[in-house]
Amino acid sequence: SKVIYYLIIAILLFAIYGSLELSLNDFNQKNICPKLFGIPACYVVTLFFIIGIITHNVQLNNKSKFIFYTFIGLVFLLALNGTLTELSGTIVCPRTAGGTPMCFISLGICTSILFLKYVQLRRL
Repeated sequence: SKVIYYLIIAILLFAIYGSLELSLNDFNQKNICPKLFGIPACYVVTLFFIIGIITHNVQLNNKSKFIFYTFIGLVFLLALNGTLTELSGTIVCPRTAGGTPMCFISLGICTSILFLKYVQLRRL
């Protein structure tokens, strides 16, 4: 259970680093990230990953579990929407230097985090 706990932290730190870097690029260059109600989605994703790591490290009570799953679940839904939009032929997601849509990476990260958190909670 400790290994899973620290693995979730490592994945969340990687996700925060990547989304923060993207947010800074969007701030400097403008219009890199799609907008959610006028706010760049990468800012929202960064904030939600930060909330996720904070609630992951808080004592596991029902409120912290709910907050964790809510915010990581929202990032998952944003990434899923971006992935489906990308697959439909509309390019909306920022891309890595190699051309991979970042929403694909975000979807994989969120899926991994949600699965590992589920496994961690089942073991407690």
